[in-house]
Amino acid sequence: MRYHVSWGTYGSWLPGDPRGFRTRGHRQHVEGDYTNPPPPGLYEGLHRDAKARLTRPAIVLPVDLRPVVGQACLEQLVKESAGVHALSVGGEHVHVALICPGDGLKQTIGRAKKVASHRIRDRIPGKVWTLGCHVVAVRQDDHWANVLAYIRKHARNSWVWTP
Repeated sequence: MRYHVSWGTYGSWLPGDPRGFRTRGHRQHVEGDYTNPPPPGLYEGLHRDAKARLTRPAIVLPVDLRPVVGQACLEQLVKESAGVHALSVGGEHVHVALICPGDGLKQTIGRAKKVASHRIRDRIPGKVWTLGCHVVAVRQDDHWANVLAYIRKHARNSWVWTP
């Protein structure tokens, strides 16, 4: 099965974020999203409270560590027989397009996150990633083409890998 998987760095996208956000499992209706952000100040209190609960500063991966993180994720995913078709690492998140069985996918991603964080722990010790990941099953060819294009032309200063 084809998947688009993404995950963020610790503290990178908090509840109340002015760029837009979603609650886990859409438990709460939230105005706006990242393409159409909510009105300024609407969730300011929620965002302030979420930032106050962080146990350390939010993590932004420096540009020079992005290839290290990307290579570590790629190596682990290939080791686990995931067919990686595109991978990008930005300052605050990772995207990967891959083909693999769905059983155990989140655990596989968890191991890739672990390997990557261990690879950079001399520079960024402790927790690097948010909990979990966002998995989207890609069933249609045009959707798959869009995912690959999105990852390949990702934000400036991202490290991008394609076969």
